[in-house]
Amino acid sequence: MAIAASSGAPVKVLVVDDSILMQKLMTQIINGAPGFEVIGIAGSAEEGWDKIQELRPDVVTLDLELPGRHGLKLLARVLKQDPLPVLIVSAFGGPGADNTIQALELGAIDFIEKPDGTTHTLDGFMKHLVAGLQRAAGSRKMLAAARQVAQLGAAAPARAAVTPARSGKTSLIAIGASTGGVPAVQTVMRDLAHLRLPIVVVQHMPPGYTAKFAARLATATGLDVHEAADGDRLRPGMAVVAPGGPRHLEIEERRGEFVCVLREGPLVSGHSPSVDVMFHSVARSAGSHAVGILLTGMGRDGADGLLAMRKAGAETLIQSGETCVVNGMPKAAFELGATERVVPLTQIGTAVSQLIGEKPNLRTA
Repeated sequence: MAIAASSGAPVKVLVVDDSILMQKLMTQIINGAPGFEVIGIAGSAEEGWDKIQELRPDVVTLDLELPGRHGLKLLARVLKQDPLPVLIVSAFGGPGADNTIQALELGAIDFIEKPDGTTHTLDGFMKHLVAGLQRAAGSRKMLAAARQVAQLGAAAPARAAVTPARSGKTSLIAIGASTGGVPAVQTVMRDLAHLRLPIVVVQHMPPGYTAKFAARLATATGLDVHEAADGDRLRPGMAVVAPGGPRHLEIEERRGEFVCVLREGPLVSGHSPSVDVMFHSVARSAGSHAVGILLTGMGRDGADGLLAMRKAGAETLIQSGETCVVNGMPKAAFELGATERVVPLTQIGTAVSQLIGEKPNLRTA
């Protein structure tokens, strides 16, 4: 089924890229995708800003490396004014990964790597670009609602009252996220940092980005955060991020310690690393001594695993739909009965603190 605007018209896309070749290629791909239409092209950040004001697109694709003003500055300016879905389409790798993570932190929906003629093929680029546009188009209403909640101080109530944990001491916190998850994970971890509990994170990202993501989480939270390595022993005040690539992250209990295990395997729920795989392992290794948190994301990865955690006695929470960029994974988990606790993003830290009987972190925004 084609994705189209509420009026039935195609989703209007503005392409911001200084490469004439990429402008032509992306226009051809987007106009050939059912439900999408390129309504304008801009070759610089300044021109991009003017075209956004003039054309009012539904979705913007943005190259970060632009002449004059950097793409990040345009992104920040756009998102400050409008809840407009912005899909980053840029040449990454190396230092570019830092810019990508910053763009996601600012509120970009997702990112697509340009084809480089080697590992990133044209066919792969076409597939990923259309999928990214579909995620961006599907996020429009959710994005507007989430920003409205944020402007109101995230005052939306939790879906269910939070009560103290049923039994046992909490020893581990497991977090899963996908589209829109970079700022969400950062918010939750910052609000949980005072608990000094080990934290395990699966955020859908390709290789080359998760180490940068972990480094920025370390700066934002004050925790010891790094990309997980096989054999890592989890300690209080430590957090690990599953590395992007063909290996899944699992947590095993060995002689009273939680240990990271990286195993190659097929895609699970369409992903590697998979939130489902990690949650299932936490259910086996930690049982009722864990807390599982499923955040914004497309699809259903994590729903089955969160249900396994709940059945094992763990406390489970999902991010509320009105604060998600994409309410796919949390909604799937709720429909499975994986949790009764549906909590706005900025209240998750407080909710977890209450669950485990600790005082919440009363940091100011």
